[in-house]
Amino acid sequence: MNRKFKISLYLAAIFVAGVVTGMFISYQIARHMMPSRDKMANHWCGELQSKLNLTPEQLQKIRPMIDGALCDFRNNLSQEMLSSLSNCNSQVALELTSEQREKLAQLQKEQEEFIRTKIGSETPGATKAP
Repeated sequence: MNRKFKISLYLAAIFVAGVVTGMFISYQIARHMMPSRDKMANHWCGELQSKLNLTPEQLQKIRPMIDGALCDFRNNLSQEMLSSLSNCNSQVALELTSEQREKLAQLQKEQEEFIRTKIGSETPGATKAP
């Protein structure tokens, strides 16, 4: 095999391993450091209530708005991650053999499932229509 080709393959493998490792570590950090959506909503509502002197009726109307905004934020983050992952894997695929590209496609499906279920709001096994 051509030496440059071998080096390219090794670098692509290291890059893919780095992406997977980075996703795993980021998830672990986010899971332990980021407050739950409910805690974030409670904090946001508490801050609004104390600084704006909201009535209970106002807070009752505002809480669903805050919950919706946090859900949108989570879904937007998930979509951005999926887009970046797809772009990265497309570039990596250019350096791979057809057999490696098939494995990369399977790996990408697993990565997308992980992002949709752990970061987005989908349940395992469910896929969104494009």
